[in-house]
Amino acid sequence: MLSPFVEQFFRNPATVGSLIPSSPELTHAVMAPIDFAAARCIVEYGPGTGVFTDIIIAWRRADTVVLLVEVNEEFCALLKERYAGQPHVHVVLGSADKTGDYLAAVGAPPPDFVVCGLPFSSLNLRLGWRILHHTQELLQPAKGKLILFQYSRENLKLFERFFHPLDQQHVLLNLPPAYVLVYAPKQPAPPNG
Repeated sequence: MLSPFVEQFFRNPATVGSLIPSSPELTHAVMAPIDFAAARCIVEYGPGTGVFTDIIIAWRRADTVVLLVEVNEEFCALLKERYAGQPHVHVVLGSADKTGDYLAAVGAPPPDFVVCGLPFSSLNLRLGWRILHHTQELLQPAKGKLILFQYSRENLKLFERFFHPLDQQHVLLNLPPAYVLVYAPKQPAPPNG
C-alpha cells in the first residue's frame, strides 16, 4: 500500500513536487525566517500532508491565523480532518493565485509570511507568474516574506521579478536536496499615467 504522499506524486507529479515528505533539516531551514512571536497571519501554499504545517501550528501564537491553500483534493480532505479542532486554521481547496479572496472570506489580516513549496519548474508559466504577482501584492511591504523551497534554482529570475532576495540556503540533507529561498516583496510599479 502506497502512502498518500507517494500515491499523489504518481497521480499528479505537476502539483506534488517530490516522492517523499520534507526532512527535518529542510523543515528547520524553512521555519527559521518566520517571526512566530510577531506573525498575525501565515499562509502556506501546497501544504501536502502537513509537514511544515505541524510546526507552524505548534510554534504560532494562539491568535495567529493560518491559511492553507491546497489544490489536491485528497491532501485537502486529509488536512481538514487533521486540523479540524485547531482555532484560526483554515484549509482551502483552491489555487494560490486566489489567496486574497480566501483571506477576505475568513476575515484574516494580510499575511506576514507565505511558505511555498509549489513546484514552479513543473507549473504552467502563466500560473506561476500569477501566483508570484498575487503574493507580491498580498505580503506586507515592509516586513512580509516569501519563503520558498525548490529543488533547483532555475526560476530565480522569475522570483526576482517580483521579490528582492534576502537569503538562500542549500539543504543537502533532504531527498532530493533543496534550496530555501527567502524574499521580500518589491514595491509594485506605479501604473502608467
